[in-house]
Amino acid sequence: MISDHLAMQRFLYLSFVSLGLIFILMLIGTYVDASHQGLSCPSWPLCPNGFGFPPKKYFFEEIHRIVAVITASTVFATAAYASRRSRFLRKSTVAATLIVAVQILLGMFVVYTRLEPLLVATHLSTGVLLFGTALITFLSAYRATLMPTQNT
Repeated sequence: MISDHLAMQRFLYLSFVSLGLIFILMLIGTYVDASHQGLSCPSWPLCPNGFGFPPKKYFFEEIHRIVAVITASTVFATAAYASRRSRFLRKSTVAATLIVAVQILLGMFVVYTRLEPLLVATHLSTGVLLFGTALITFLSAYRATLMPTQNT
């Protein structure tokens, strides 16, 4: 369990980075949707240019997908860190990883169904749920840094 205050501060930083990336990802996704660029890149997971720099036609959709990979990796890293160090924070981070996995699958289905409105709405709602879960994780970690004896 986290007995080291420095370890809890690292977790606090990692959970804040996850929260910030989720927020940025939601902003980019909202822009992609509002600008009707959701199908500018009709294949999944990569656009036709693969790992190359995205052309203007695919730019925002591909940036959304790249930021999604970085964000998911950060959420998974946060959960891995918490699962080894703290029972107190394990539940919310594991919930976040499950929500990220569902979110990735929903994103795939949104592309494959050519923006089915119900799936798009579910994808957005799941993103809000993920943000809320990450916020709870961050606030719990912050509270634990203030009261280091109660974070086990």
